[in-house]
Amino acid sequence: MLSYRIKRKKRKEKETYFFNGTCGDRGDLKKFWKPCFVEDEIENTCSDPSDPCYGKSGKQFKLIRLDGVKPFDISLKFNVVVEIPEFLSEEECDHIISLAMEIGLQTSTSGYFTYDGDLDEELAIADSDWTLAPEYTFAGNYSLWDVNGDGLIDAQEVKAFAGKHKQLYLDDEEVQEMTQRLQISNELSDGRITEEFFNKLNINKIMRYMEFLKDKSPRHRFRFSQQAWLRQDKAADPVLRRLHERVIRLTKLPRKIVQGGEPMQVLRYKKFGHYHGHLDSTIKDPTVPCCHQNHLSAPDCRVCRFITILYYLNNVEEGGETAFLIADNTTTTPDEIENSKSATNEFNLSINCHSANLVLLPKKGTAVMWYNNFIDPESGLLGEVDRSTYHGGCDVIKGEKWIANNWLTAPTKYSKHIKSMFDTGFD
Repeated sequence: MLSYRIKRKKRKEKETYFFNGTCGDRGDLKKFWKPCFVEDEIENTCSDPSDPCYGKSGKQFKLIRLDGVKPFDISLKFNVVVEIPEFLSEEECDHIISLAMEIGLQTSTSGYFTYDGDLDEELAIADSDWTLAPEYTFAGNYSLWDVNGDGLIDAQEVKAFAGKHKQLYLDDEEVQEMTQRLQISNELSDGRITEEFFNKLNINKIMRYMEFLKDKSPRHRFRFSQQAWLRQDKAADPVLRRLHERVIRLTKLPRKIVQGGEPMQVLRYKKFGHYHGHLDSTIKDPTVPCCHQNHLSAPDCRVCRFITILYYLNNVEEGGETAFLIADNTTTTPDEIENSKSATNEFNLSINCHSANLVLLPKKGTAVMWYNNFIDPESGLLGEVDRSTYHGGCDVIKGEKWIANNWLTAPTKYSKHIKSMFDTGFD
């Protein structure tokens, strides 16, 4: 199916039509505003005007946020999240997983951060220089470790220190491994550290070890999963093209918005797999360009994901819940949980999963949809980030979890004239 853009003399804006290229001369061509499917192929014959694909789509639009979605069977969770059972069939779930496995999965990262690193190199640097960095000077204070003041630091107090000061939550086995790796286990008195021995320790080395675990180790880093990206454009798998049409019906958004969304992200979480609390859109000055419109590769851009649709692709044996930290919470504000000095560290869903205000169990075929941004009242386009949508994936305790994400990007009033980099159309 060929796509043409026609500029009519009586109108200033351009209109988009999908023309069939097999129906004779241009004057006889039929106009389609969405692709028509016959089984797994796009319809390639002329259509009657009564056909549901006949019509036109103008470029002027405004975003909408829905309270409920018909004809889908939905459950509205507070004022933030829509849960839709059986949005995908079991066969569709399995097929999406197979597509991801076919192209191969890579380690998931957050932004530009990577998990590359060598612990031995970090420790060697610490061995050559015992000087504590300014941000670590507090760690040389013995009383901060000896919580009960009995003159000895035990494993529980090491865990307490790591949790309070580094937001690193160790178990007994990890504390034992740390003392062995730092070659201090043989010097301990009944597994405890006296103040005299503490004063002889390379505290810089201990802090570097903890920092490495928190940032790099699969169990403790901010995100632990594998991912693959599946295109949903004109060259996409038929199942994904059909899903695109279902998403348009679900969201009631203009076709160009859905068409300009990011490729589908498929994720696999193995044991201990998780993704701590985060937002899907980034909070930056509204004049900073949206990443999906960053054609000139500006060094700074912001993620402008109006809607997230998360699909559960399998049933998880244990764990793997999706947690919304403060959904509809009237007592906790985003400012409070964003406080980096918070002792509870509510973003860490490995320990605070069930402290979240809304926790959803993964169920194969279910879709979960939410809006990451408000609508700008002046333009009807993308507005401020809705900070009540902090969410994440809790630890997988047993088995593995497969999910997929559709992120529907949208322009702001500053960028409504710029086409999405992901919009290659269905023609």
